[in-house]
Formats: sequence, C-alpha cells, structure tokens
Amino acid sequence: MTTLDRNAMQEAQERWDSIAHPLHGLGTMEDIIVRIAGITGSADIDLSKKSILIFCGDNGISETAVSQSDSSVTAMVADEIAEGRSSVNRMAAVAGASVRCIDVGIKDETHSKNIINRKITMGTFNFQNGPAMSVDKAKRSLEAGEQELESSEADIVAVGEMGIADTTCAAIITASLLGLSADEVTGRGAGLDDEGFSYKKRVIASSIITDEEPLELLARIGGTEIGAMAGAFIGGAKNHIPAVADGAVSLAAALLAERLVPGTRDFVIASIAGREKMSEAVINELGLKPVIYADLSLGEGTGAAMLFPLLDETLAVYGGAHSFEGMKLKPYERH
Repeated sequence: MTTLDRNAMQEAQERWDSIAHPLHGLGTMEDIIVRIAGITGSADIDLSKKSILIFCGDNGISETAVSQSDSSVTAMVADEIAEGRSSVNRMAAVAGASVRCIDVGIKDETHSKNIINRKITMGTFNFQNGPAMSVDKAKRSLEAGEQELESSEADIVAVGEMGIADTTCAAIITASLLGLSADEVTGRGAGLDDEGFSYKKRVIASSIITDEEPLELLARIGGTEIGAMAGAFIGGAKNHIPAVADGAVSLAAALLAERLVPGTRDFVIASIAGREKMSEAVINELGLKPVIYADLSLGEGTGAAMLFPLLDETLAVYGGAHSFEGMKLKPYERH
C-alpha cells in the first residue's frame, strides 16, 4: 500500500501557518486540506472535478422484517438518481459534482439508461439460509468499485450507496470486525418501529462472527454495494484520489477496506458522524474526524456531498487569503 506524502503535508501545513489567521483557525477543515495534500502528493490542491459514486445493490435479508421497505425500492430509487431527480442530485448540483449511479447487484428491473452496469448478481441471498454470495462475487464487487473509482477521473470522490437492508449487513460487518455486540451497532435504519428494531437486533446478534477473514465475511453477509464501496476506497488509495465516506454503510465499507488493505484509512476522509450507532465505532477505529454533526441518515452519498462546498470555501482561504508577510505582520508562533 502506498503512503501519504509527508513532504506535501508539511508544505500544506506551512502554507496554512503563513495565512493571516489564528493558527488552526479553520480547525478540522485545515486538517483535511493537509491530508488531501498527502493523498495527492501536492500542496497545490485542485478539487474542481468532483464525483459522487452511488453503488446500488439488493440484500436477501430484506425479505425479512429488518426494513420497512422491500427490495423493489432499490430499483426505484436507482432510477430516480440516474435520472437526476433524487435528493443527492439536488445537492450535487449545488456542489458542482457529477453523480454516477452504479448497479452492482440490483434485484429488480431498472429503466434508466443512465445507470452504469457493473452488475455482479441479481441481489444477494438471505444470509440466514447460507452465504449471501460466493467469495468470487465478493471479489468482483471489490473490483467493480475500484474500477469505477478509476474511471471517474475525478479529483475527489464521494462514496455512497442505495440498497434496502444494507444497514443490517453493515452493522454485522462492523460488529464482526470490531468485536462489538448487536446493541452497540444496531440502529433503526430508515425508521423501524420498536418491534422491527428488536427483530433487527436479534438478526444481527445471531450473525456476528468475530474470527472470520474480511473477504469471507463480505461473502457471507453481503452486499455487493458494500463490497463495491470498499473497492472504491481501496482504489482511492491506490490512485491517490481522496475518497469521502458518507454515513454508516459507507463507513463500514471503509472499515472493511482497511482490513483488506491496511493503510487505506489514511486516504479516507469522513464527512458526517451520522445517526446510526455503528458510525461512531468505525470513526474511532479508523481515526477519522467528521466535520458535520447533523443527525443525518439519508444515505445516497448526501452527507459526503455536503462536505464539498465546505472544502471549496476552505480552499478559497488556503489559496488566496492574506498572508502575514503581505500584511507586514509577525506570524503567530506554535507553542
């Protein structure tokens, strides 16, 4: 695995310190710019070409009561995204980002010609009855995500998803990799009532295995959209492209990517803390620092899309603010 360019990070930090403002005045936003310098290998940062990758797939466990919706909703929402009508499209337009809707495992028929076809399977199997998919398909989902990251040709990508019941899969993956209980990772997803929430926790509790290899875990639980997101994070690290994690499912994919390819975490940028319980555990494990705390749980990469305008505003200061030298002021000193 490649590593961050420490020289570029040092140069970026020195540039921040030369700007006429309190040291670390923009806080975590400054840290993100320094990290991006390390990822790209240059303190001269250009994030003008932004892309939001939304990987879509269905999970067999959705045939049970872990979600209010059935798998047909995945195809419907994928069509809306691909046709530019969903929430993420509105936000992307404001952020100046393109949206790529990628089918890696949608079960039902879709209609939009704008959906990118990297389909691996027509939905996964219900993991209560056996593996969600084969190890070969799990590998292919990783490859699909990596290939899509590379083909985006973006300066920065947001990594999102659409897949009914994938918070259940993500919670099991998180609990299994971190040795946590169902209570510590289970949230209400799109809005389960108490009975549904209790059932979801029982499903997750009965499926946690803490001594499984990451690839086998992905194959056993699914889904293809989680595998593709993990592949995108790995691809970001390999290609020196910053990859922005969205909420819980995206973060679980980033955790999976780190376990598959250690060092990937250094190339991941967190956007939101998110509402799902598992998010905090993953953020802490990966040493990430989200900047948006707004109780979000929409998915579709919308949280990551929210970060893009903040980055543009931060870069406006980084690239064009008054310097201490230009104002003939003594710079602040670090103590």
